[in-house]
Amino acid sequence: MIKPLPLLKESKTHLRVSYKKGGETATDIDYLLSRVLQHDDYGAFEKLFHSNYSPLRNFSKRLVKINEVAEELVSEVFYKIWCYRKRIVISSSAKSYLYTSVRNISFDYLRKEKHSLWTNLEDAAFVSSDSMDPHKNAEFAELQTKVDLAVAKLPRQCRLVFQLSRDEGMKYNDIADTLCLSVKTIETQIGRALKSLRTSLKNDYLHRL
Repeated sequence: MIKPLPLLKESKTHLRVSYKKGGETATDIDYLLSRVLQHDDYGAFEKLFHSNYSPLRNFSKRLVKINEVAEELVSEVFYKIWCYRKRIVISSSAKSYLYTSVRNISFDYLRKEKHSLWTNLEDAAFVSSDSMDPHKNAEFAELQTKVDLAVAKLPRQCRLVFQLSRDEGMKYNDIADTLCLSVKTIETQIGRALKSLRTSLKNDYLHRL
């Protein structure tokens, strides 16, 4: 369930709420964020929040492993975006900025909590995929289990890169920005992941990956 928008200290009555351009409602993340940062557009902020909250929460949950904490961290990211919108300068895509912000605040939480399961932040990559929707077909369910087990065996960095690409639908450039890696490294990691999965799964419905 998507949480309500973060509590804001400013009244909506003083903010512009329209985010239509050329007679069409804008849904592009970059456009919405630019409306927020450059025009105090609260309507765009709402749209940005509701369209990105769930995937960002899932991403944070992969790191902190506690759903309620992930919800609070993502809400905090959006709260800060609104509060400090006049100071924010984006040098990458909006999607990359959002994921990087959530990654950073999640790692900050882990450092502060010093949770016993997270003494090494690299272990954040060791999470199983939970984004594939269950299928009524038992054959597909069996394949899903095999895929998740194969993904779980990938090296740490390779696994996280693959999950961001497959589960979060992020482009290579965005993954590179989020993890502070080169695009070439992302391409190499994805290639290694696919090769490893093909080897593990052999000929078990590879076309459904």
